[in-house]
Amino acid sequence: MKQVKILTFAALLLSIGVVLPGCKKFLTQDPISTVSPNRFWQDQNDANTWMAGIYNQMQSTLSSAFFDWGEVRSDNVRVGGTGNAQQTMISNTLSGNDADINGITNWTNLYTTISLCNYGIKYFPQMIESNADGGAAKYRDYLGQCYGLRALMYFYGLRVWGKLPLLTSPIESLDQETQVARSPVDQVRKRIESDIDSSILLIGSTTTQRFYLQKAAVYALQTDVAMWFQDYSRAITASQNCITESKCQYVNNISEWKSIFLDPANSNEAIFNLFWSVAERGGGVGVCSKVGSASNTNQYEPRTFIWQRFKERVDPTTQKPMDGRFWAVFDTLAYNTEELYDAAVVQLGKYSPWKANAPQGTGFTFQGNTDCSAAIPIYRFADVMLLRAEALAHTGKYQEALDIVNNIRKRVGYTVTAKLSDYTDDLTAGIENTILNERQLELLGEGKRWFDLCRIGKIYDYSDNGYGYLKTIMNPILSTTTGGIQFAGINMGRVLFPINSAAFNANRKLLGDQNPPYDE
Repeated sequence: MKQVKILTFAALLLSIGVVLPGCKKFLTQDPISTVSPNRFWQDQNDANTWMAGIYNQMQSTLSSAFFDWGEVRSDNVRVGGTGNAQQTMISNTLSGNDADINGITNWTNLYTTISLCNYGIKYFPQMIESNADGGAAKYRDYLGQCYGLRALMYFYGLRVWGKLPLLTSPIESLDQETQVARSPVDQVRKRIESDIDSSILLIGSTTTQRFYLQKAAVYALQTDVAMWFQDYSRAITASQNCITESKCQYVNNISEWKSIFLDPANSNEAIFNLFWSVAERGGGVGVCSKVGSASNTNQYEPRTFIWQRFKERVDPTTQKPMDGRFWAVFDTLAYNTEELYDAAVVQLGKYSPWKANAPQGTGFTFQGNTDCSAAIPIYRFADVMLLRAEALAHTGKYQEALDIVNNIRKRVGYTVTAKLSDYTDDLTAGIENTILNERQLELLGEGKRWFDLCRIGKIYDYSDNGYGYLKTIMNPILSTTTGGIQFAGINMGRVLFPINSAAFNANRKLLGDQNPPYDE
C-alpha cells in the first residue's frame, strides 16, 4: 500500500479551524492525506482503503460525541461521576474555552470526516468513468456513501452549532483558500438535502449490511432531516421509502429487542450501526465510560423518573411490570424501589448482555472502559417509525400515528394501547407528546433525546417564542440544578454549543461570529 505523509493535510486542516492533536494517524490502514491522482485512486484496493479510513474516522467522531451531543444536556441523564465536564454539561454552563469540555465542543473530528468524504466525492467519479480495475459499480456505491456520510456529518454539526463553514472540495494545496466563514442554516440545510439526493441516486440497495451506509439508512437520514425542519410531507415519503428499502420488521419479543444492540447484523430492526471493536481499534468506545462500565463509576445515569415510568407500565390485572425494556436496560432486582434507585450508582445495561444463567432483569455483564466494544445504532427501524408517527399526527392521520406507537409497545410486551378517545383537547399536540414520551423510553441512551427536545416548535428562534418544548422540559430541571442556567433571554442561545476558541485562532473568518451568549 502506498505510504503518504499526513503533515500537509494536518497543516491545511489547521488553517480552517480544524485542530489536529499533533499528527496522529486517522486511518486504520496507511494514512492518506496529500493525494495525487497519479499515485492513488488507481484500483479497488485504493478505494477500499479510503472507505475504511472514512468509517474509522467517523467512529472517532461519534465514539463519545453521539452521547455528549445528543443525550447529555437532555432530561434523560443525571451526573453519575465527579468530573467537572459532567457538571458543566448538566448545568448548561458551557463556554468556548473550557479545558474540561474542549474535546466535546471541538469540531476537529467532524471536519476531518467531512474532508475525507470530499476526496471521495472528487475522485470516485473519475474511477467510475475509467472503470478502474473493473470496479465501476463498487465506486458508484462508494460515491453514494461519501455523499450520505457527508450529509450525516453536516446534519450533526447543524444541530449542534447551527451555522457552519461549508467545505465541499478536498484541500490539496497550501495555495488553496482555507479561511471559510460560517454559512447560514438554510444553506447548510440545502447542502445536506442535496447530498442526500445525490446519495440516493448512487448508493447500493443491500439490506444485509448494517455497519456501512446503504440506501435504507440514507432514507432514514432524509426522514430525520425532514422532521428537524418540520417538513412532514417529505418525512412521510422518506420514511415509507425507508420501510420499503430496509425490509425491516418489528421484533417479536424482548430478547429480539435486546439483539438490536448486541447483534445488529442479525436483527430485523437494525438499519445502520457503527461498530467499535477493541480488537480493531483498541481503547474501547466512549459509551462504556458514559453509561455502563466495569472499570469505574460511569459519568452519567438515567434519571429516576425514566426508571419509574418503565416500572409503572404494569399489567392491569396482575399489576406486574410488563414492558420488557424495563429489565432490558435496568437491573430491576438491584433497583426495585425509588429510594434504592436514587441511592445507587446506576448502570445502563442497554448495550450489555444479561448475566449468564441469571433471570432477565437481575444484572448485566459490563465491559471495562479499555475493553469496550459496542454497536451503536445511528438509525434503526423504531426510530424511523416513531418519526413517521409524528409526521402522520401533524397531517391529521391520528389513528395511523397511534397504531405505530401501539406496535412499538406491543413488541416489547406492553399491551396497554393508546386510543383516540384518550385525547380530549388538541389531538395533534396530545398525540405528539405520547410519541415523544415513547421515543424517550425506546431510544434511551442512543443520542436522540436532546435533538427531539430541540426540534419541536420554532427552531432557530431564540426569542420567547422559540423552543417551547425544550423550555417546558428542561427549565424546571435546571432550576434545581446547582449553578444551572435556564433557557431564557440571552441564554436561549445555549441551545447551541459554543464554537471552540481554537477554531477562532485558526480561522480569521470565524471572528465575530460566535454563538451568543458565549465568548470567543
